[in-house]
Amino acid sequence: MSFVYMKILESRPERYDLGMSLLTLGALTKIKQQIAEHTHPGNRVLDLGCGTGTLAQMCIERGAQVTGVDANSGMLAVAKRNSPSARYLNISLSHLDDHLEDESFDIILSTLAFSELTRAERLHVLKQIKRILKKEGKVLIGDEIIPENFLAKCFYYAFMLPMRLLTWIMTQNTTHAISNFDDEVRQAGMEIVNRKPFMLGMFILLEIKK
Repeated sequence: MSFVYMKILESRPERYDLGMSLLTLGALTKIKQQIAEHTHPGNRVLDLGCGTGTLAQMCIERGAQVTGVDANSGMLAVAKRNSPSARYLNISLSHLDDHLEDESFDIILSTLAFSELTRAERLHVLKQIKRILKKEGKVLIGDEIIPENFLAKCFYYAFMLPMRLLTWIMTQNTTHAISNFDDEVRQAGMEIVNRKPFMLGMFILLEIKK
């Protein structure tokens, strides 16, 4: 995922969903739809990196009570229009411990947020997720990964390496595909119980439990 492209879209929140759908060839929309299918009436749902609130609204339409978290105030402004009945927190994912109580959510969701974190940041957020998640709850994470298939991996690197170089030159920052995520999940005291690949294995939907 191009960090530059994502930041351009984030600076124009009203175009973010269309841009991300085009960039992921529709994979992101499918991931969100499948995540929403896990929610049920009365569930307390936490959407980490909620963006413009499209996933939050999908869950609300299924009867869930949603709290969205995002550090980008412009994105949250759009989210409040798209999904006004959700509760929103304008904080970074690293500050969850200051705002959310232990075992307070049935389901915790995230799409394309973990790939913007370093390994250390991901581990910190995963540990907070474990603390916040109810005993029988579940975590659903849709994000960018490095594909295992050889041809898909060649395509991934042919596209990604130039974009990462450009990203670093322009921003001194980049994204971090969630490789070795199993180890990070285990270190946080949880386990991956299901995984589903999308777009030649360049994106994945993970189901995680305590």
